Amino acid sequence: ITVKSSKQDPATAAQEGDNPPREEPWETALKATKVRVEAAEFGGRKVSLWDLLRCRDIPEESREELLQLYRAGELSLEQVRAVVSTIVSRAAAAARGEPGEPGSGPGTEPVATESGPHGTASG
Repeated sequence: ITVKSSKQDPATAAQEGDNPPREEPWETALKATKVRVEAAEFGGRKVSLWDLLRCRDIPEESREELLQLYRAGELSLEQVRAVVSTIVSRAAAAARGEPGEPGSGPGTEPVATESGPHGTASG
């Protein structure tokens, strides 16, 4: 067995080769925040908000929009948790054939949007 020596110290070499890039603080917060989910897929377990965001019940476009608004500071961690929990709960209810809340039909998941005028005519 031959051992090659490196002029680099072992800690630096390990950081460059073995470890993935460091997480962003917003990503760490999402992974550290646990939410109890009653949906069948999760069976009442506590799941990280990060994992919940990546579950099949969250549409890709909703996930991207939520992450973008959270990273920009327009949504708090609690607001992201509330929206994601609502989407997953409604998806679970729909899968069981239960009626949802008023206005909770397909395509009406609560998605955070920017507030402001939307070009509505007055008059």
